[in-house]
Amino acid sequence: MLRVLAMILSLAAAGPALAHSDAKWTKGPQGGHLVDAGKGKQHWELVAQGNELVLYVLDADEKPIKVDSGTATGEVLVGGKTYKVEFKPAGGNALKATGDFTAAKGMKVIVKTDKVGGESFQARLAPLN
Repeated sequence: MLRVLAMILSLAAAGPALAHSDAKWTKGPQGGHLVDAGKGKQHWELVAQGNELVLYVLDADEKPIKVDSGTATGEVLVGGKTYKVEFKPAGGNALKATGDFTAAKGMKVIVKTDKVGGESFQARLAPLN
C-alpha cells in the first residue's frame, strides 16, 4: 500500500515538471507553443502569424522576464524550406522576428538565445500545432 501511495505522489509531483516538455504541446497565455528552456530556468512561448514570430520569455514561475538585452536567432522550418531569422527586442518580455516565410500548421522553429534575461538556451517550438 505504501509503495502505491509513494508512486502516486511521485507521479503527481512530476506532472508540472513535464508540462512544458517537447513531448507535449502546451498552449501558452498568448495562444502559442509553451516550452521549458534551460531545464526550468526559463519558459518560452512562440506565437506565429503571417511572416512574423513573437517569442515571449518567462521565468520558471511564468512571470515575464524583461528582454531589452541579449540576442536570439531562429531557424524556421516550413513547407520543406528553412529560413533564418533574427529576433529583436519588442518591449517587455517579447522578441520579434520576421522572414520570407508564411506561418503554417506543422512548422517548426529552433530558437537560440544569447544572454536573453541573462541566460543562453536553445529550444525547438511548433507554434501552430
